[in-house]
Amino acid sequence: MIFTILGTDHYLVNQKLKELKEGFIQKRDKSGLNVVDLDGEKLDLNQLYQETLTTPFLGDKKMVIIKNSLGDKKLGKEIVNFLKENTTRIDNIICFIDFIDSEKNKVDKKNKLNLTNELFKYLSKLEYTWEFNLIKGRELENWIKKYTINHNIKIEDSAIRELTIRIGNDLFQITNELAKLSAYKLNENINTADIKTHITSNFDDNIFALVDTLGNKDKKNALKLITNQLNFGTHPLMIVSMINRQFKLILKTKSETASATNLKIHPFVFSKVKNQGNNFTASSLIKIINEILDLEKQIKSGEKNPELLLDLFITKNC
Repeated sequence: MIFTILGTDHYLVNQKLKELKEGFIQKRDKSGLNVVDLDGEKLDLNQLYQETLTTPFLGDKKMVIIKNSLGDKKLGKEIVNFLKENTTRIDNIICFIDFIDSEKNKVDKKNKLNLTNELFKYLSKLEYTWEFNLIKGRELENWIKKYTINHNIKIEDSAIRELTIRIGNDLFQITNELAKLSAYKLNENINTADIKTHITSNFDDNIFALVDTLGNKDKKNALKLITNQLNFGTHPLMIVSMINRQFKLILKTKSETASATNLKIHPFVFSKVKNQGNNFTASSLIKIINEILDLEKQIKSGEKNPELLLDLFITKNC
């Protein structure tokens, strides 16, 4: 029997592996002696033969877990040949698990991977294959809602939205923050104020980086940062809002009387924003801010694709 678990959402991939592994140990291997982990990036075919074709120790089956084997096309082809040649001989459970890099491997409109690796093509046709890719928007909010219900965590819908804005779709961090907030609230409802007070946005550093790329006329990296944030699950209007706030802050630092104190920001942040201001004149900043306001109106109208509008804005200002 062959199981395959893969995807760009490493949390969900990991959770499915945990479920299968615990089920195997409970039903077939209470001693835990017949679960074997192999590193697919350093896999030796002789080791694969030995672990998958040999008799388990004090049990009826072994569970051989092979992690990250899709990266090597040559090895993938050899594994496929091995599986085809030994279909009737393999009596153990083989579990292929691959944590896919979301930046290097894109998904289609149905949120599915389309890898060219021969091993992927072979495994994806088998009965027991699970693919978990990063989720965003309404699907992400629904997942969080279901998770909180299953874990007896009380949270308002508005707080769920704020959580996704601040963290994006990193389920490892989301579940970790929910656990901390639940313990802090002592079974009371988690609200938007709790999220804003206790969780720092993952987006701030990327906004600094994006503004830097605009100032340096680095169109390639600016477009990459925008794409990453959209894939991360950040709402386009959130991106526009943060860009607008940042440019307004830069403009304020152009004043001779500007200081960290009167702008009510940390001295380190003030210094960083002040340095960014060296890339812009006051007139160019005002022009960009007006363009951002126009960009916001176009996105809200829903007439054009938000990603296209953001790309056009970047292209024009880089």
